[in-house]
Amino acid sequence: MRRFTIDLKGPLHGIEFGGEGRLVLLVHGLSGSAVNWVELADGLTAYGRVVAPELPGFGRTPPAGRRASIEAQAEILAEFIRRQTDEPALIVGNSMGAMATMILAGRYPELVSRLVLINSPAPSPSAVGIAPVWMLVMVLYLIPGLNKALLTWLHNQGSPEERTEAGIDMIAARAERIPRSTRLLHAQVTAERNTMPWTHEVHLEAYRSIVRTLVPYSRFDQMVRRITVPTLLIHGTMDLVVPIAAAERLASLRPDWMYRPMVEVGHIPMMESPELCLELIGEFMAATGLSPESGTGAPTAFSRNGAADSRPGSVRAARY
Repeated sequence: MRRFTIDLKGPLHGIEFGGEGRLVLLVHGLSGSAVNWVELADGLTAYGRVVAPELPGFGRTPPAGRRASIEAQAEILAEFIRRQTDEPALIVGNSMGAMATMILAGRYPELVSRLVLINSPAPSPSAVGIAPVWMLVMVLYLIPGLNKALLTWLHNQGSPEERTEAGIDMIAARAERIPRSTRLLHAQVTAERNTMPWTHEVHLEAYRSIVRTLVPYSRFDQMVRRITVPTLLIHGTMDLVVPIAAAERLASLRPDWMYRPMVEVGHIPMMESPELCLELIGEFMAATGLSPESGTGAPTAFSRNGAADSRPGSVRAARY
């Protein structure tokens, strides 16, 4: 694992996790960074060279005059892929990053070989399943003045480590699954972002762009229908940010996608249950004819009958 910085209309930071061959691109979510992938990345090196960039305004990457909307993020990711390889990339995105990669795949299918969406934002038939605290936060984010006041207040609640612990507790179904070492990495990122003056503005700009993409539903649905590459949709059944009903609707909109709900997992499955995520990705790769780059082989896939699993976060039966 090594840090890198490249010039992409300004400095862009990230982490390269190793591996060789095809580009495996990992895209973080809102308020995320490259360290969101430390639990999953090593296993993905079987499929190629694993790289996690930090989008403008997130992690260590400054905005440097670049926009933070998901449309702008999709364009940055497209240029990143063009700079890194002449072949289409395998892309894995979480939350906001998953939505940005959907835009990317719809606009530039030649840049994407496979798409893995982990707890992507999507319209929900109802608000059932969203935690009341998240509903309040989502509303306040849209109110000028109050949104910045809220972020400033949250920014001042305890040490970086305490805020990181509180944040993980809110978005993970069972935060104790996440190793202490990974929590400390995230606390370090939180501490670094305390010194960055653009953090709140970028967060709100990105959030507003997500809302614009979700509403009206017809705009989101049109974006989804443009995607032609093989796609895997993973979603934690206990996600309190994007309810499982949203994933069910998205899966119904694209019955040709592989859909795997993960039982008793929250908004960040790649941190809560990385082994199961890796197995699902291995199943998807095998089903779509993509073999590992290395000789280590792919992990053993789950049974498709949704049988109970002794490990945390078993997979609920779902169709392919």
